[in-house]
Amino acid sequence: MLPVARLIIVFVMLGSFALVFAELVRRSEEMSARPLPTASRCGDAAGMPCPQRAL
Repeated sequence: MLPVARLIIVFVMLGSFALVFAELVRRSEEMSARPLPTASRCGDAAGMPCPQRAL
């Protein structure tokens, strides 16, 4: 195989693994930290301000 094709395959595999890992981390954070105001669940929707954006 050409080295370019091999690099493309490696990058595609790494990208898919990164997407799956990010989705799993997001699901686990939502399951474990549901009562806590996270960056995605704060503001007007949660009824409490974001501590990160206040700084």
